[in-house]
Amino acid sequence: MKKLLLLIPILISCSTTKEKTEYQHLLDYEGRYEYINQSTLNIVASELDTTLYAVVKKAKYPLNHISLDSFTNIQDIPVVFKRDKSNKVVGYETSGQSFQQITTDFEKMEVFPRKELFHKPDNYIYQKPKEISDGLKTGRLEEAFKNPEPIINMVKETIKGNYPDVHSILIYKDNKLVLEEYFYGYHKDTPHQLRSATKPFIGGILGIAVDKGFIKSEKEKLLPFFKNRYDKIANLDDRKRKLTIENFLMYRHGMDCENNNPESKGNEQAMMQSNDWVKYTLDLPMFTEPGKFSSYCTGCALTLGRLIEIGTKQNIEDFAKENLFGPLGIENYDWTFEPNQASSETFSQMSIRPRDLIKLAKMYKDGGKWEGEQIISQSWVDKTFDMEDGDYGYLWEHKYIVIDGHQYNSYLASGNGGQKINIWPELDMITVFTGGNYNSYVLYGKSTPPNDMIPKYILNAVE
Repeated sequence: MKKLLLLIPILISCSTTKEKTEYQHLLDYEGRYEYINQSTLNIVASELDTTLYAVVKKAKYPLNHISLDSFTNIQDIPVVFKRDKSNKVVGYETSGQSFQQITTDFEKMEVFPRKELFHKPDNYIYQKPKEISDGLKTGRLEEAFKNPEPIINMVKETIKGNYPDVHSILIYKDNKLVLEEYFYGYHKDTPHQLRSATKPFIGGILGIAVDKGFIKSEKEKLLPFFKNRYDKIANLDDRKRKLTIENFLMYRHGMDCENNNPESKGNEQAMMQSNDWVKYTLDLPMFTEPGKFSSYCTGCALTLGRLIEIGTKQNIEDFAKENLFGPLGIENYDWTFEPNQASSETFSQMSIRPRDLIKLAKMYKDGGKWEGEQIISQSWVDKTFDMEDGDYGYLWEHKYIVIDGHQYNSYLASGNGGQKINIWPELDMITVFTGGNYNSYVLYGKSTPPNDMIPKYILNAVE
């Protein structure tokens, strides 16, 4: 789900500067509206960039104004607002469907990074993160970095809006949380959606299931676990029969499944049109022998999530609460794992507080331990991080950045919109970014802000 496309109209904004009178015009459309699957969405006008946004589950998607009450989405499908006889907006139409406005009285999302500092970012004053009895010690930035100035500048640039829709930045270095900054109305108690950054933690939960003996080994053949669930697996051949759990953990499945390849039968958008995403994945034709090379495929992680449920005879959410989140003291989170069209808006993703992402990453960095308790076995963590440059290991990704000839290595959990959890073992550091730049490559043809911010500011502050 690196660039997961929503099943709703995904909308792009005008890049031209508009007068404030146009912003006032956009206020006509604000409100809560009906949406697909008996859900709702909000329409919000942004004073920051004079753009109209559709907001679904806290994710915002800009609308491109064409004329009068007409807007378009990225597929050039019209989104047309309707007015009553008094000229009041009462709904919108798109793709042959009509949706009514429910109310204009709703809680608007914050459109400024920090409104009070937006026009005076140099007034930003760094503050040491607070200790809140969650198991994370805190420290000062200048104690962890001899040259903290680039990181201070990074925060100021975010406040200016130069890195839009970055919702949080956290840095944990030398066993202390030294930076904790939130933007756009987010704060330390706000669980944030992870999108595909959920997948590596599914890998960890599977490791716990193996450690506890619910599943004998990741070397076991995969298909026999599903024989009682599905009467028949399509495109079954000798190559598919060889598939192991580990093949899926390392995305070395050999199937015709590549997320970002529209020609691939297993690409994410095609999978999401099916009724059962796990069955769809298992039915895919084989492309080559499993285990040969990696190909990023969302269906692999979802299939492994279902495998955990089959092996443990529990919902994965309950198993994770008992064996992962509970021992780490993680309580303020949300997760409904349902890999089918019922998850067309939530994608079976986790929503977790950024500080808790630090805790999860620290547990991995410390060999599967948290406060002296072995949560995931050391051997599973070792196998997770035993990967080649730029490849995958047990649903984590090896991500490296080269600056002035030096290679900085990290283990990455990444999700659409700018969710980045990086473990930097050689620097004794963890960085966490959350954000709302959903489908940024599709919309703007560029990567999300953390891909620029990490090397330019954070690694630049490292000796």
